[in-house]
Amino acid sequence: MAQKKIKVSIVTPEQKVFEGEADYIGIPSIGGGLGILPDHLPIICFLDVGVIKIVNENKISQIAVCRGYLQFVRNNANIITESAIITDEEKKKEAIDELRRKHNISQEITEETKKIAQATAALKTLGQS
Repeated sequence: MAQKKIKVSIVTPEQKVFEGEADYIGIPSIGGGLGILPDHLPIICFLDVGVIKIVNENKISQIAVCRGYLQFVRNNANIITESAIITDEEKKKEAIDELRRKHNISQEITEETKKIAQATAALKTLGQS
């Protein structure tokens, strides 16, 4: 009897980054690391910035991801992420740092907060005229 496999698909808004089979996947969820083997219970979780580890017949693939979602049901792992970089053990720290720089949500919030404050000040000025 053939060993059960997980079908893995990783996509970003721009492209399909990975599609293949796995004996095991390690997921960087916001609640902590999550390991998934075939026949795992169905799960949906949020991804954190980190590395997805895909093991298939002793071959390891690593893909750095920046936030997103995992849906796992009936041995299908569907991963949707903002950005992904195929990496390896030696370069994974650099890949994670690059994703954090590119998708720094605190910087995005700061810029949006500035715009809102400027618009609010302009409205107050108009209301006082």
